[in-house]
Amino acid sequence: MSSVTMPMHSDKGLLCNCEGEKSWNVIYLRAHHEKQAHDSLTKWGVESFLPLRRELHQWRDRKKWIDVPLFSSYVFVNITSNQRGVIYQLNGFVRFLTSNGKPSIVPRWQIDAIGKVTEYYPDKVESLSSSCIGLKGKITGGPLTGVRGEIVDILNQRHFIIRIEGLDQVLKVTIPDSLFEPIGASESLDGSLSAYCESCKI
Repeated sequence: MSSVTMPMHSDKGLLCNCEGEKSWNVIYLRAHHEKQAHDSLTKWGVESFLPLRRELHQWRDRKKWIDVPLFSSYVFVNITSNQRGVIYQLNGFVRFLTSNGKPSIVPRWQIDAIGKVTEYYPDKVESLSSSCIGLKGKITGGPLTGVRGEIVDILNQRHFIIRIEGLDQVLKVTIPDSLFEPIGASESLDGSLSAYCESCKI
């Protein structure tokens, strides 16, 4: 599997049936604690999402595909404000991501988009810390149909990126230009992309 997400259930009794609207928060963990934290959250009945990507590791005598976290040290949790206290019990927990003193909330469509990309392109997706601004649009064909994002030039190669609210990172995957439709009838990939992507740096 390229991503891990679990429904709400409780076998430990740590979560009450707290009232309030749930939202996707981002928690920052100590290095290499992502899978352990996700497993604990699942046991506690917290809906947790740990996106994974697939890497090919080379040893002297063999090669093996390994699933690793797409966003190192981050896990997404779908909780109410009253359930935040449970998260502090996690081994390796550092903090919730915040913006202007308030929790950073990731829109549901971005969670769904991450899930689709990691499901269908687990070995072609990666995360980048980048200030690149691309040409906004959406994917019009294939398994990612309807997903919104931007197309950018990075090192003279075109990529599709999705910005994740609250994270100083983007999700990057390579797709054919023919599957990308810019937003705005006057825009075109060939005519305007370079003007948008002068700041693309890795």
